[in-house]
Amino acid sequence: MLDGSKLKFLRYTHNKTQAEVAAFCDVSIRAIKMFESNERKPSEEVYAAYLNCIYDVGKPLGNRPNKRGKKKESAEQSEQPEE
Repeated sequence: MLDGSKLKFLRYTHNKTQAEVAAFCDVSIRAIKMFESNERKPSEEVYAAYLNCIYDVGKPLGNRPNKRGKKKESAEQSEQPEE
């Protein structure tokens, strides 16, 4: 696994913003900052998504189940009134 400074270098040389990578990886911008400053290590899934985003391959990690096993609601689902 590459360290944070190398991840940051790859992101910078491929003209990606932290916001773009965060959205692709389905994490916060703060998490990306922590990965790039070696304060925290990404999971294998997020690490792979980070590299996929940099190289423009694969699919984003959106709508993953959260730690409690529930999927995140999309904006469309949360705005619909209940019947």
